Amino acid sequence: MAYLFAIAAITFGTIKGYCGKKTSTCMRDTGDAFLFNLTRMLLCILIGLVPLAFDNAWGSLAPDLGMLGICFLAGLANMSFLVCWILAIRKNTMVTVDVTLTVGSIIPAVLCAILFHEAILWQKMVGFALIILASLILSGYNKSAKGNPGFSGIVFLLLAAVGEGMVSFSQQLYKQYYSGAEGSLGTTAYPMSVYHFYTYVFSGTMLLAFFVIYQLVCYKKAPADAKPRLGDVLISIKRPFWYIVVMAICLFAANYCQTIATSTYGMPSQILYPLLKAGCLITVNIVAMVFFGEKITKRSVLGSLVAIGGIVVMNVF
Repeated sequence: MAYLFAIAAITFGTIKGYCGKKTSTCMRDTGDAFLFNLTRMLLCILIGLVPLAFDNAWGSLAPDLGMLGICFLAGLANMSFLVCWILAIRKNTMVTVDVTLTVGSIIPAVLCAILFHEAILWQKMVGFALIILASLILSGYNKSAKGNPGFSGIVFLLLAAVGEGMVSFSQQLYKQYYSGAEGSLGTTAYPMSVYHFYTYVFSGTMLLAFFVIYQLVCYKKAPADAKPRLGDVLISIKRPFWYIVVMAICLFAANYCQTIATSTYGMPSQILYPLLKAGCLITVNIVAMVFFGEKITKRSVLGSLVAIGGIVVMNVF
């Protein structure tokens, strides 16, 4: 069953990636990155009320500080990933972004090894090395397909990878301390619906703060006769709105499926997250070619095969 939820997460992640790429073409500036993702978080909060009601978890909405701390970390990491991803995808190919994000899967594996004594075998390290090599191979493909992404394009790409890795690690913290799963270290259990709800509440709150600060700075810097109006700022949400709606649904569903796979069915972090990225890598190659005209070249095929080889080494040997 764990693999079925992993496949579902891959499917939702692929749809989310397609809509995210379409949404990125509607962005005018960095403020739109905050606005688009703020809208998505507000939708995720509303969606999160459904599983809360299904679990009848209203009595668990006053968790202890440890649980809130994990949700805050998840919200911060989620915000960083979402904003940096949509900024990175403007200057990098979908394939390059997806492979680079795979590197971030080493974060939960290493941190879980340190904190929870999950053994990291040498085969796992070989697999990670192959994934990093794939990223280097695809960096050349990225330049030929999209031009030089520049320093900011690379930084946003790396920050997105770190953000996604920390989102995954937050899931592991919840699993270990508050899921009530067999063998977990914690004694208090909270439903997954509570974990996800607070994650999006914290993420949405931080996005709102950054959006307001960014707009205030822009307003202050603008000439007196050209001060931006709120309507002018919000108008950009109209064109990509339905893509953002689909992204919110898929983001919530993908994260929920991941949490079920690791918390309910106990899939180890060293297998789950690389497996998800390998599956998305295959589907993203197809989406990028069919819908966005990203040509399949020898370099892109080689890079993708090396990355998939790394995943196979990590999961089979």
